[in-house]
Amino acid sequence: MPPRLGPYTGKVSRRSHRKSRLGCQNCKRRRVKCDEVKPSCGNCLRHSIDCDYTLNPEITSTPSSEGEVTPTSLNDSYTFISSSQANFTPPRRGRSSHPLSTHQHDEPSPQLHQAVAKKTFQFTATDMALFHHFITSKDLAASNNHMQTQLSQLGFTFHYVLRLLLAFSGFHLARDPANHSFLGSRTDLYAVAERHYEMAVREVTAAIPQLDTATSPALYASSIFIFLCSLAKGPQQGEYLAYRDDGGPGCLSLFMGLRSILEMCRATLPVDVLTIHAADPEDTTSQAEEPPVHREEPVPQVYRDHLGQVRHLVSATFADSSVRYTDYSQVLDRLCHCYDVVFGGASQLPESQLWHQMFGWLYTLPDLFLADVQQRRPVALVVFAFFTVLLKRLDLAWFIRGWADHIMNGIFSSLDEYHQGYVQWTMQQIGRQSDSLPLSRIEVP
Repeated sequence: MPPRLGPYTGKVSRRSHRKSRLGCQNCKRRRVKCDEVKPSCGNCLRHSIDCDYTLNPEITSTPSSEGEVTPTSLNDSYTFISSSQANFTPPRRGRSSHPLSTHQHDEPSPQLHQAVAKKTFQFTATDMALFHHFITSKDLAASNNHMQTQLSQLGFTFHYVLRLLLAFSGFHLARDPANHSFLGSRTDLYAVAERHYEMAVREVTAAIPQLDTATSPALYASSIFIFLCSLAKGPQQGEYLAYRDDGGPGCLSLFMGLRSILEMCRATLPVDVLTIHAADPEDTTSQAEEPPVHREEPVPQVYRDHLGQVRHLVSATFADSSVRYTDYSQVLDRLCHCYDVVFGGASQLPESQLWHQMFGWLYTLPDLFLADVQQRRPVALVVFAFFTVLLKRLDLAWFIRGWADHIMNGIFSSLDEYHQGYVQWTMQQIGRQSDSLPLSRIEVP
């Protein structure tokens, strides 16, 4: 076949190229050219996947002469020496004064076979400082050694878990008005945390289809921290937890995603992962000795009357035989129980039990009710407004702070004058309990 002619240069020569023999395993599997940049090649960085420069079994050391072995250096970090029992000679140590280990040629320990031993380190010094803050801050993991150990092990093996821990730590530093971190301004810290959060969400989304026994603990922990990070960002304009002004589902949908993960993981999730939520086994303080939440003045038990008015509103809005009436009645029953436990008892509850009560109510919300809140149906918003009174009790937690006031203001402005009358009491209770700055004065980058 005659050579192909170009319109200007005549004969078109074949474009020269350099063969890639030491490319990463991902590029080899995809049969694409690898630029061989370490620790991560350009193709892997573009696709946000771990770059794998594992040992090529075809590359071995070559004897230069009988009885002499030439070491083969790979990845610029390890030297491998191949020999048989008959021709083995000790390698020259050069200037090293350290004796060779007697276990140098033994099989590696089982820990080295784990994925964490082969992962490329892709984090910066700033990321290391954020991790140090995560394990040393009492507001984060320093108060629970057991949780700290479990999350660290998951994070080192599954980097999307580690990214979420770094994001949570970064948001904590960014939201602390007294923080004068050497890592940079609050805006810079927020940007770093946001970057880790977005990358982790993409990686978790890609990992869910490969759910198995090995990944289920990491995906479970990730689903928890994706929701916590969405709260840790602080109240955002147009975001009201259960709904958004633009019609979106709100960050509560991330918490509901935890239900889906648990259902998928039920057969494969190891029991010990559930102890992420448990108290520290090394903590000698019993739960009974846990200091109660400070309560300046108990909420009067007139809440029963106000919840009763909401029941009448539900009865007047939905037919008794409808699915909505059944779902809303169950939601109110559970909400009433939470009020009885939190406000109705003579003794004050410790904070740990408050978390179980309030987020347990969120966890059991039916899909139909959640859809109604997202669509801002008035009755659903009235019911959700009563939950904000409970949420306000957790306002001392840094990542909850400001959310109750923000949600209540959003609900009130979304209701017509008639339905606003049903949430006047909740507005008063939140105002009475408020011991933090109003939303307009909370600076969130």
